[in-house]
Amino acid sequence: MKRLKVQLVFWLSLSGIALYLVVAGGGRNSKALQNKHSQCSNTSYGNGVVCVGGAGNGGDNTYLTTKSLTFSPSAGHAVIATAYTCADSHCQNVPTTTMTIGDNLHNPEPCFQKSPNSPFSLIETSAGTQKLQDYIWVCPSIPFGITCFTITCSVANSCSYMTFTVTEWTGLATSNVFDADGGGASSVQQSSLSISTSKPLSFTNDLMYTWFDNTADEEMTPGAPYKQVLQFFSGNLNSAIAVNTAGIQTTTASWTGNDDWYGVLAAIKTAASQPRKVSSHTSP
Repeated sequence: MKRLKVQLVFWLSLSGIALYLVVAGGGRNSKALQNKHSQCSNTSYGNGVVCVGGAGNGGDNTYLTTKSLTFSPSAGHAVIATAYTCADSHCQNVPTTTMTIGDNLHNPEPCFQKSPNSPFSLIETSAGTQKLQDYIWVCPSIPFGITCFTITCSVANSCSYMTFTVTEWTGLATSNVFDADGGGASSVQQSSLSISTSKPLSFTNDLMYTWFDNTADEEMTPGAPYKQVLQFFSGNLNSAIAVNTAGIQTTTASWTGNDDWYGVLAAIKTAASQPRKVSSHTSP
């Protein structure tokens, strides 16, 4: 989704004989013009888990230090945050910096926990050959008075296309929130993706949560049984579903046309999560 392009805009007025030529270089395919802000709204995802709402922010900006968005969750609710960044304007260098998440009270915000393998280093071997860094964080109980969230690059002016989302939840676990996670990137351009957890889940009744992106900003459709959580602009998708079983978990999504893609998946414990029962066999 970091493909740079040149955009030509012509305007012809027959009455004033006025001609405008605008040439603009932009990565991320002018996402600010494609903001759909399609989000959950007190939506049930199963096992007593409800998504209250969410927001996201991204853009064409390169060599940044921070990116912020306005969002005011209720104190005590859980917040799931996801983010990605490139190292350069063409996303061809492997990121060596890291990112943290904070808010208007604390930067970084200590209540956030990273998923086991965050940050993920995701490298496409398809035509785009983009190299990205992805994160999933969870704050089990957000403090009172939060009105704004910010992601910060560990080295000033060293993160490009910083993009992130926050969503508000009830029904999640209140401590040790992560079970397993996984990530992936395209090896060929295609119209769908598939990502699995890197190891089996150790708990049942987890919430599976995703963060996906494709290069051409094609609107994504989550594969059943996953439901959309947030797609604040086309091609940036958070989806989720509560699962009853443990073991390896796989998620999919699809779009129109062949494209590069990358994404991450995390199993987040809910209030209903229970340790997986391990079968024992007694010798005769």
